[in-house]
Order: sequence, then structure tokens, then C-alpha cells
Amino acid sequence: MIVRSSFFKLLVTGTLIFGVAVIVLNLISYGRNINDFEFVDDDNAYVIPNRDGDTFIRIKADVKSNSKPSILHEENGKPDVPEVRIRTYLVVMSHGQDHNVLVREAGDGNFNILLLHGQSFSSKNWEKIGTLQYLASWGYRAFAIDLPGYGNSSLPVVQETAAAHWLTRLIHVLRLSDFVIISPSMSGRFSLPYVLQSHPKRHTFRGFIPISPVGTQNFKSSEYKDLTIPTLIVHGEHDNRFRSAIEKLKEIPSSEVLTIKNASHACYIDQPLEFHNALRQFLYSVYRPIYIEQYKKRFASSPSASEPNNTKNINENRKNKPSKRHSVLDEKVSHSSYKA
Repeated sequence: MIVRSSFFKLLVTGTLIFGVAVIVLNLISYGRNINDFEFVDDDNAYVIPNRDGDTFIRIKADVKSNSKPSILHEENGKPDVPEVRIRTYLVVMSHGQDHNVLVREAGDGNFNILLLHGQSFSSKNWEKIGTLQYLASWGYRAFAIDLPGYGNSSLPVVQETAAAHWLTRLIHVLRLSDFVIISPSMSGRFSLPYVLQSHPKRHTFRGFIPISPVGTQNFKSSEYKDLTIPTLIVHGEHDNRFRSAIEKLKEIPSSEVLTIKNASHACYIDQPLEFHNALRQFLYSVYRPIYIEQYKKRFASSPSASEPNNTKNINENRKNKPSKRHSVLDEKVSHSSYKA
């Protein structure tokens, strides 16, 4: 009996030790996963419709990766632009009048990119060079718009004094948050007063990418130096006319400069591959810390909210739920029948 009792105690003790060891190892592994802020489960990815809307492309957002995004390369001399469905519609800026703005939207996610355009271009150019498609495939939600008086916009040209107010209104109509503005050339007369004088909320406006914008001379050095938004200044190597504009923008403390070689004023169109690679890295540097912070807050308030299956359900619910943004659409325009 004594031998059996000792054996039983030894068995129970060994089982307890093994159980404690398993719990400790699980806690260590769990803690490491929390610090990594990255799910290895494929459910963390979500799907977006392709160009025809028939099949879906399964993607994983750049910001959910611990490592920097990979560099894009050309295949057979051409960029490998993903086939992504682009939704085209009109938003009403002024009820009771035929004042509508054409929007091309692609992708899904919580981080939004607003693309403006230069004087000789329109929102269509962002589709032609693949920017909308790339942004969607990287996990962002992209909005390219036609500015007043350009493209398919039915709005009259907005005076410079009202440009910032107009852009503020558009951002409100599109319900944008956690957004970055990409602003080439002529669109600077909209973006610069908005960024430098309207004082957008820091927790909503996340980054600024001016591409040789006009109107930089209209603002004081102190206004540039007070800007704390991460800024990527882009210009072409041969764009001599706008060198003074680039020097002005360099006064922004949190800025970095991208000089695109063998490119002129429309450098992002001359060399789209180099532009897209720099854009991808900049957006990752802006949004990755925000994603980590939001992840921490979600985990602290509700651990189950950070589980991969829950992430999948959120994406599925978002697809099934009608978008409030589309409630302002002009019903006279059909997404499927509209031709830009």
C-alpha cells in the first residue's frame, strides 16, 4: 500500500508539473504574439472583388505585417498591376443643384487615401497608371476624385479662397478618417490651404504627399514649420520650374523628399513604378504605428475582438451592410452603366 501511495503521489505531482509547464509555455508564446501584432492565420486576410466583380482577390494588408512591404518590379518591361474592381459613382456636394463630384473608389479597410489630380489630368489617370489598384491590393481604401471644373465633375471652378472649405466638405461627404492626401500640381490650391490653414484634426488626417504643387508661395515659413503631419515631397528630376516649391515644402519638419529620376513635372506618370514603390513604403511608415496602437486598444478593451475569425466576420459584415457613404449618391447614375 505504501508503494502504491507513493507511486500515486508521484504521478499526481508529475501531472501537475507538466500542466503548469504547458500553461507557462502557452503564456510565453501568447505574449510573443501580442508583441508581434500579426496574425499568422489566413483569416486575417480579406477579399476584394477583381475588375469584373466575378472573382475575389485575397489580400493581406501591408500594415499587418511585421516586415516592410516588398519592392514592386516590372515583368517583361511592364508593371504587374493587380486586377481590382473600381467603383465609379457621383456624390452630391450641394443638394438641389446639379453639383456632383465623380469618385473612383477601390479597396477596403480602415485607412483611406484621397487622390487629387493636376490640371491636365483627372481621376482616370490614377486608374490608368495603377495607383488605385495597387492601393487596394496593399489593404487601403482609395478615393480618386475629379476636382471642380475638371474631368467629369459638374461643379463650377472653385475660387482659391473657398478651396479649403470645399475640400473639407468633400472629406465630410465621403466620411473619410485616418486618411492621407496625395496632391499633384494644380490640386495644391485645394490641399495646401486645407493642410496649412484649416488645421485638420491630427487623429484624422494622417499624412500628406504633395507632388510639385502650385501655390506654395502663398504661405508663410511659420505655417510650414508648424505642420507636424508626416509628409512625402515628390518631384521630378527635370522639373526645374517647381524647385522653389520643393524648397518651401522642405520647411515642414516631418518631411522627406523623393526625387524621381528621368521624370518631369508629372513625375508619377513618367515613372509610375518608382513612385508606387516610394508611396507603398511611406504609407507603411505612417499607418503601421497607428495599426499597432489601435490593435493594443482593441485587445485591452476586448481580447476577443483581436481574434482572426472576428476580423473575418467584420469584413463580411462590412460587405453585407449598405454603405452610408453611398446614401449621398446621385441616383440618376448607375455604377454599372456610367461611362467616364
